[in-house]
Amino acid sequence: MAMTDEQRAGVRDLLQLVSRTIETNPGATAPAIRARARVKRKEGDMAIGLLLRGGFIEQHALNAEETYRSVKPYRVSNEAPRAAFGETHAAGQGGG
Repeated sequence: MAMTDEQRAGVRDLLQLVSRTIETNPGATAPAIRARARVKRKEGDMAIGLLLRGGFIEQHALNAEETYRSVKPYRVSNEAPRAAFGETHAAGQGGG
């Protein structure tokens, strides 16, 4: 089942929230990140996993604990929808 635009926006907002939390708390563990972001375990772990796979954060082992640091900030604008080809200047709809 495909996600609706509203669901996709919710995931993007969650990713941005968790990314900002990691940026302001470098070296935090997953439970600390979830607590500071005020998200449930399932959503927090999903966001951490997606940010890891996307290269936005990195994971480190410290005294038998997994900690996380930001590599590059995730912002909703990173994933902003782009205009379809037919709606662009290249399709002859702009200029003079």
